[in-house]
Amino acid sequence: MNASTSGANSTKDSSLPSMEPQEVYPIASVKNLSEVSANFRTRLWWLTLLCVLVSLGLFWYSRQGSGELIAIDFSDSFGLKPEDRLKFHGVEIGAVEKIELNPERNGVVVHVRMAPQTRALASEGARFWIVRPLVSLDSIQGLDTILGAKYLAIDPSPTGGKLATRFQGLDTAPIVPPSEGSLEITLDGDSRGGLESNAPILYRGFRIGRVVQVGFASDAKSVQARCAIDPEYRDLIRRNSKFWNRSGWRLDVGLSGIQLDADTLAQMFTGGIEVATPTEPEKNVGTGHRFKLYDKPDKEWAQWKPSLAHGEALNRIASKMPQPIRLAMRWQERSFGFRKNQQRAGWCLPLDDGRVLCLSEQISAPNSAIPNSIQFELAGLTLNADQLIQPSGPVSPESIASSNTRFSIVESLPADTTRWPVNMVSSKLPDQVCDVFLAHPDAASVLAIDAARLNVRDSAWMIDEMVTIGRDYHGLPVVSAATSQVIGFLSIQKNTRVILAP
Repeated sequence: MNASTSGANSTKDSSLPSMEPQEVYPIASVKNLSEVSANFRTRLWWLTLLCVLVSLGLFWYSRQGSGELIAIDFSDSFGLKPEDRLKFHGVEIGAVEKIELNPERNGVVVHVRMAPQTRALASEGARFWIVRPLVSLDSIQGLDTILGAKYLAIDPSPTGGKLATRFQGLDTAPIVPPSEGSLEITLDGDSRGGLESNAPILYRGFRIGRVVQVGFASDAKSVQARCAIDPEYRDLIRRNSKFWNRSGWRLDVGLSGIQLDADTLAQMFTGGIEVATPTEPEKNVGTGHRFKLYDKPDKEWAQWKPSLAHGEALNRIASKMPQPIRLAMRWQERSFGFRKNQQRAGWCLPLDDGRVLCLSEQISAPNSAIPNSIQFELAGLTLNADQLIQPSGPVSPESIASSNTRFSIVESLPADTTRWPVNMVSSKLPDQVCDVFLAHPDAASVLAIDAARLNVRDSAWMIDEMVTIGRDYHGLPVVSAATSQVIGFLSIQKNTRVILAP
């Protein structure tokens, strides 16, 4: 019974699931302490090395971004201090890091950190100076540093030499050379009269140049001012031009009281020179020409009003300006039974189609002329009236005086005669007045007439009486400053000057 019961229980226990919880516990892994310590030290070393490399990279990058350090020797710091700027054309290209005495203790060394992109400016031959206010009895400089900070300025080497790190600074700003194409002249005066470098040269109150340098003549008998006239105004200076010293202010004491005449602030301190050219100007001058510098002007100089071609418009068409030639018509008239020689002269323009363009009156003899006595002279040729082929058709005295004509000649003009293109001759005057040039074969005698000096009357343009034109200009071609075309011819009749359509 017991055995049977025991077997039954045993069979029952094996077939039923166990109700007791079965838990799995982690088993610790036992490692050697020395092995753990070695692995930890290895990881820390690599982290330290990485931090060092990052630090070195950041330091190198920061040094590259700050630029290279250069040193400049000066006799004095003139109030310059660290963090003041180095400028070129008004743009900051560096900064002062420190200023210290030089080893000899007779000057200072200014250390400047250049911007990387402008490092090439500090090459051999570059010049540095401290911009600061300089006030004296006859000059003032550095006005912008009176209230603001002082700064360093640089004049890079024109040749772009090797890079350098040590330079000798200048005590004052260097002399600025004249720009390319300027007219360099020398003025001789009895005294300096307050003139300073960069003082303006004025024409009718307008700046056309500057004083480059002032100093004694080689024999010390006079003061010489080296001057530069800007390229676009060099044609205003002629052999008979007059220069005088203008101090910037004038004080006149008379019976009517005291009169103070002052100019701009800069001119009051630096002085200036004024120039005037006579109404009948002479030829142009070249570089090196010398003029006398007067202490004060004559009264008549202020009355001079020449018409002088200059500037961009003249430079643009100077190489293709028409080249007129002289044309003279000669004839004889009877007077009290005697023959009297008469002549009418002017200018004409040879064209590339073989014809010649001129005022009608220049090839139209008066009715009083003796037949077969009429002759024409041009380009070295002497021609009879039958050797000129004129346009056919009736010609009235009115049309002769107010028109132009194109004629041909039997003989050919000399081979060296410049011929003007026919397509560069306008068929009529423009609808509106414009700036023009009187095309004289001598470039120095080319005259400019502003549009404001022209008035339209009937089919011609009248020139204002204020414009002085010599009788010798009769018949010259008139060229438009805008198109370079010949738009007419100048006719001078008594006191009137008229531009007639071609």
